Amino acid sequence: MPSIEESTMVAHLGDNIDPEIETMCESLQKSYALSRSDLYYKIESYRLELAGKSDISTVPVTKQLLDDLRQVFQAQLERKKMKQRAAHGGTAQIGSSPAPGVTPAKRRFAGSAATPTPLKSSPFSDKNSTFVTRTDAGKVLETLNGEIEIDKAGTSPEKAKITAFMDIKKYQYRTMRQVLLEASEYLDERIERFADLIQEQLADEVRKSDKPDAVLVTAAERLSNPAAITHEDVIVVGRIVSDSVHAADSSKVNETSVLLETSRRLGSGARVPFKLSLELQGEGKQQVSLSLFPGQIVALRGCNPSGSMFIVREVLSLPALPLPVSPLRTLRQTASLPTRMIIAKGPFTTQDDVAFAPLTELIDQCISAKTDVVILLGPFIDATHRCLVDPSTLPYSNVNTLEDLFRTTITAELRRLESALPTVQTFLVPESGEREAVQRHVSFPTPPVGDAKKTLGIPKRSKWLSNPAFVAVNSSVLAIANIDILMQLSKVEYLHRVGANDTFERSILARGVKNLLQQRSLYPVFPGQPDVPLEISYLGLAEMSVARPDILIVPSDQRYFAKVVDNVVAINPGALTKLRAAGTYAVVDIAPLEDTKTAVADSEEVENELIFHKVWERCRVDIKKI
Repeated sequence: MPSIEESTMVAHLGDNIDPEIETMCESLQKSYALSRSDLYYKIESYRLELAGKSDISTVPVTKQLLDDLRQVFQAQLERKKMKQRAAHGGTAQIGSSPAPGVTPAKRRFAGSAATPTPLKSSPFSDKNSTFVTRTDAGKVLETLNGEIEIDKAGTSPEKAKITAFMDIKKYQYRTMRQVLLEASEYLDERIERFADLIQEQLADEVRKSDKPDAVLVTAAERLSNPAAITHEDVIVVGRIVSDSVHAADSSKVNETSVLLETSRRLGSGARVPFKLSLELQGEGKQQVSLSLFPGQIVALRGCNPSGSMFIVREVLSLPALPLPVSPLRTLRQTASLPTRMIIAKGPFTTQDDVAFAPLTELIDQCISAKTDVVILLGPFIDATHRCLVDPSTLPYSNVNTLEDLFRTTITAELRRLESALPTVQTFLVPESGEREAVQRHVSFPTPPVGDAKKTLGIPKRSKWLSNPAFVAVNSSVLAIANIDILMQLSKVEYLHRVGANDTFERSILARGVKNLLQQRSLYPVFPGQPDVPLEISYLGLAEMSVARPDILIVPSDQRYFAKVVDNVVAINPGALTKLRAAGTYAVVDIAPLEDTKTAVADSEEVENELIFHKVWERCRVDIKKI
């Protein structure tokens, strides 16, 4: 019987797979150490990117497509090798984290003991750059709420009102000092918080029901232990984990390896295998499919007649976070004016461009659009860039350190932006991991870059944010996670499909966003991926505990998108550059909240009346080619 991974690939490529294509797929797996499912997702992502607005079926899996994909894999492998050579190249400390308690020295490029002289020519010349020769600059690739009319004359001359919803001091923790007890307590408390939410939800259902279910009445008072023998249905709450003992497979689950981990109070922390035997749900008795991933908190209804296996009859819906609201008085001052934002994700220069031409073009677009807020997402100085491996190719005479390179390129563009737009505000969000060369703190959650104004010289109205970040722009709440959580979810997700006629969300991107909102976290996966150093004790900083955001910014290597998911505008702006080619960015226009006037009449001008923001109805998003 074929495995689940093989069945998925067959469903993707068709029953009659060309033997040559099958051979090429096997070759890609062996050459680049990919599992069957990993290769499937990479092919799917590449096809989506090539299809653009067209249906993915218009891009068949051919030998040419697999050859092109091999070139992409090889380019990524070369970048990884360059990074490894740089790490062992002497004095360069690109992407490294300082030892605890040691003040990091100023990082110099390998082999740059003296100030380099300007080069007459660079081996990475722009003459043959795909970015320079592009023909579709400024093309709109995708639009959300295109019917909303935009004032092309510009936005309000007033400065946007910014409010931060995170305590930056909590991000200033020391890395490599993780205490296992603290990490265990956080994981346990997360299950307990959801258990309390489930009990409150069940109690509400009991109060509203004329004939309450006996199981609901019992669970509203006390949830059960899934490891205990039960012949009648009970309700349990726990975390999805894998039973794999291999580190490489510990973040993947399937129908035979999935376990439910309980909290200490609800089940002494036991891990219990369970079997999905889902019944038809709802008034119309619809078939319901299920998405599972490690780290996910779930509430299950079922029984354990043998004491060794929990039989799941139903997966309960988790309580949704409320929509964001603000007092009418506040909305009068902020939401009555239009707001324009531009969002871009690094790298901000191509692999054959050392002049940061894409960033220069982006700043030109910000100035011409008279934007109110610019959000730049790292990496800003990419530690894997070939010019950092061979700094002698840099065409600058005053660059000795990474900080010098930042000031010469990015800071200069930020100053030009602020000179042209006196009211613009710029936010910089570092990427978590070793790729962000100017950030010494590589763990997630990540604090703002320290001493940025002193060492990097950024201008007054440019601010570093933490990663993740929660801010409000003119009362519109933004949640930003500069870590590719959508790609990670797609790699570890297990789909239990019941039937073709269910109401299951089929878009992998929308499903990923929905999982983030349901789990109330910008990083719900546990354990994390090997390339993401997690500080488990501080993952609470990535949680959405009060309300859903109006706009969720989740940059990813997946295809760019702008979607409304559960009344939240989710945006992946794509990367500004892709190796040597041009990438994409997002233009977000938020129209004034017209309901403020109506609300005044309805509420008889009660200033403290809470009003829904309704950003998903008045927000237009354009994904554009740079």
